[in-house]
Amino acid sequence: MVVVLPGDEIRDAAPSMAQTKLGPGMLPTPSDNEQGAVSFTPIRAGALGHVEKAERSRAGPAPPVHAWYVDGLQRRYVPAAGDRVIGQVTNRGMESYTVTLFSAHSATLPVLAFEGATRRNRPNLEVGALVYARVVRAESWTEPEISCVDAVTGKAEGLGELKSAEPDTAMVWPVACSLAQSLLRPQHPLLKHVAAHFSFEAAVGVNGLVWIRTASPEHAVAMGRVLAAADDTLRAPSTRSPGEPVPSPHTLHKRVAVRGDLPSAEIARLVRLA
Repeated sequence: MVVVLPGDEIRDAAPSMAQTKLGPGMLPTPSDNEQGAVSFTPIRAGALGHVEKAERSRAGPAPPVHAWYVDGLQRRYVPAAGDRVIGQVTNRGMESYTVTLFSAHSATLPVLAFEGATRRNRPNLEVGALVYARVVRAESWTEPEISCVDAVTGKAEGLGELKSAEPDTAMVWPVACSLAQSLLRPQHPLLKHVAAHFSFEAAVGVNGLVWIRTASPEHAVAMGRVLAAADDTLRAPSTRSPGEPVPSPHTLHKRVAVRGDLPSAEIARLVRLA
């Protein structure tokens, strides 16, 4: 993996735009050749990420799709299709809800964008309700549209209103968008380490919010301490022990994927403080 800067050109990144998906931090490079290989330009600094996935269709195997993105420190959220976000209802309408994403953008949530929702059986969300949703559309000239239904299964799959009832305690903690994206990766161990001390339910939004539901307020506060400490590690300069080898550039993306992790002893200390 390599580190890219704004304005760098990634040449011959994919055979065609039809076989390409652009993630955060990437834009197509203008070119007069529409038939040949395509190139991309990063618009922010960070580690260059690439995922190649084989697509299937009813007609048989399809050409692989190349996904490119830039993974860097980010605190300002910009909506992108496919993102899972946490939002709060700010207005109710006949056909849709207005939901703030706690950024510069408000999103539209159709009343039928819930599992099992019909014209006669609509969800009844109050102003102030929290929802865990997926960004469906995110064009620059209009408000983003979100949905509480998974695009593949047509089911909720964990999306929907984030509820809590006594005696449970629920809280929302702000973190850097980069940390939120890392927490969503299966290999990130932070939440697994916290689960060894107490049970909880969590929803992570890439817009920099983490919703937590626990059995006691003390556990919710402990989770806030852990997330704040993990957030601080993103901005702290990395240090190495005297005998520790220099990390290889080839493992850069693997190290970026688990950034924000804390040692088990530090997590135990933060939990005891609460």
